[in-house]
Amino acid sequence: MKTINQVVKDQQIEVVHLLTEDTSLAFFLPMLQRRTKVFYTVHDLFAHEKVYKNTLIRLLRKVLVEYRVNYIIRRSHNLVTCSYAQYELMKSIFPNKNVCFHNFPSLITASVKSGNTVIPELHGITDYLLFFGQVEQYKGVHILYNTYLRYADEIKRPLVIAGKGHIYFKREVAKEGQVIFINRYIADEEIKCLFSQAYCSIFPYISGTQSGILSLPYFFKIPSIVSDIPFFESMTVNNVTSLSFGLNDPASLVKRINELDDLSIEELKNSGYLYYEKNYDSKALRSQLVEIYHPQSG
Repeated sequence: MKTINQVVKDQQIEVVHLLTEDTSLAFFLPMLQRRTKVFYTVHDLFAHEKVYKNTLIRLLRKVLVEYRVNYIIRRSHNLVTCSYAQYELMKSIFPNKNVCFHNFPSLITASVKSGNTVIPELHGITDYLLFFGQVEQYKGVHILYNTYLRYADEIKRPLVIAGKGHIYFKREVAKEGQVIFINRYIADEEIKCLFSQAYCSIFPYISGTQSGILSLPYFFKIPSIVSDIPFFESMTVNNVTSLSFGLNDPASLVKRINELDDLSIEELKNSGYLYYEKNYDSKALRSQLVEIYHPQSG
């Protein structure tokens, strides 16, 4: 914190934006705000569904993260979010704070674009159904897994679950057959290979606040299937950029997967890419951030 204060002073920094949870800075926030204008990005105003490995991890998360995040939110003068629904909610909860919104940045970085690292666990495997992301309860990985095992004979394509995280649901290894778990961190250089070899990507989320996850299938022109929660409704156009299935109707997910064989997949891919170009444009994001940091009067 001493170093941050010194840099702000020496470089005459006008704005500091805390983009991640930055809980280690919680109790230094008042000092930092006295020196410069500070913005804090609120990721999740309310915690998502989550299953912890054990009670100790849950308590550590509560004390070291959740309490500190709430402390920062309460004491920050300027709050930022990439979720429009959360933006509206925050304005009503914090009428005396400066609450701002900007689009979520794309997850497509230079290393993701140029990456050519082959994933060893997928040697010789293509045309798979893909879940990509950290394995967490709110992302509904258990729904996808259980639905796949139940309807495997109708789906007939491999299922790849790629991403680190605690596998919180009971596995039925004897039935897994064509299920491949890559339960580790996926490097940026591996993402291009992971998506380019997939048949489609599936996001069976139970809830969500803000994420740039759909920038990946949109950019790589891979069909995406998403659950029918409000979070995805704000980021997709059903039957145009993505296909939507009923979260409480697992059979509808199977139906959507099989519909891809009959739909004009190229049209779906192209629409997703056009959506990417329009909504994940770096110049537009830069303009939004400039307006947040230095709002124009009138």
